[in-house]
Amino acid sequence: MDTYLVQSSNQIFSLYQKGDFLFYEGVEESFLIHFFRLDEDLNSILKEIDRDPVIHQAIQRYEGLRLIRQDPWECLISFLCSSAKAIPHIRSVIEALCKSLGKKILYGNHMGYGFPEPLCLANPLQLESVRAGFRTTYLINAYRCIDRNQLLALKGLSYRDARKRLTSLSGVGKKIADCVLLYSLDFLEAFPIDTWIKKGLQKVYFGGRRVGEKEMEEFVSNHFGSHAGYAQLYLYHVWRNHPF
Repeated sequence: MDTYLVQSSNQIFSLYQKGDFLFYEGVEESFLIHFFRLDEDLNSILKEIDRDPVIHQAIQRYEGLRLIRQDPWECLISFLCSSAKAIPHIRSVIEALCKSLGKKILYGNHMGYGFPEPLCLANPLQLESVRAGFRTTYLINAYRCIDRNQLLALKGLSYRDARKRLTSLSGVGKKIADCVLLYSLDFLEAFPIDTWIKKGLQKVYFGGRRVGEKEMEEFVSNHFGSHAGYAQLYLYHVWRNHPF
């Protein structure tokens, strides 16, 4: 049985699952409910997006898969670090960023580093050890131009307006904006479109025809509705793990 150490919101906790039960230490139950979106009726959401044989098969294959609800600041900075990088490289950049600017966090014999808070970056030279490459400019801009409260305030806007606000930040395109909106700000209609999703949509839903971004977004919105982000989660896992 695997036990996982999870670090989020300046805390480290452990958890493992046995059957339908989740066992955990080092964190409040209320945080886990929030983080793993256990306050949602997943079955109702899956029934809503189960609109065709393709998504139906994805739901059957990955039954129980959930979105998480990250801290919006951690989510934004993490996706800024992800641009044009593979997962191991993304992890190394984020770990270097935390080690360079974050506070130490202890959990038993394990020591980690918290996520650097907004406005903690006083000098760009602090990012030299992070080796973020061209993403350094994006990180500096984010640290100087937005904070967690401003991100949380986006929840009061419409989806389109919130995405427009995020894409005004340097380095934030529609895909990163949609990831932040979906994974941390409860915009479940957000449907991040990366290479895997674009290829899959075109092949499966458009008969191999190349389509523009607007047409693709309109199809997703009309076909999957207000919980399209959950459809993206399931389709991504199928198309990424079982490529065409």
